[in-house]
Amino acid sequence: DVKGRMLEDIVLLEVCKAAPSAMEAFKFKFDAGGEFDMVIYDKTNQNCRIYEIKHSAEIVPQQIRHLIDEKKCEQTKHRYGPITGKYVLYRGKEQVVQDVQYRNVETYLREIKDKK
Repeated sequence: DVKGRMLEDIVLLEVCKAAPSAMEAFKFKFDAGGEFDMVIYDKTNQNCRIYEIKHSAEIVPQQIRHLIDEKKCEQTKHRYGPITGKYVLYRGKEQVVQDVQYRNVETYLREIKDKK
């Protein structure tokens, strides 16, 4: 659990450092419970990408429960515009499950660092 929270904080910090001024990255908590570990809001295009961050190499259906929750997605769309991507950052191989892209967190962090 501690490793998971630390990974969330590391990813969010790195994304915030690398993000251009037209983008904002933050954790988004819902009043009814649950959260997106990271939302990247594109202020220019008025859209967003939503993320779960997991310290695991395994794919478990429970990991995407908030990403596929219609009510949570609608609340996010209402506030931040269309959702252009749903992602799980984790330690395993890249693949797609129920329209959610599983991305390797190490690869993701290297890519954003290279874009700086």
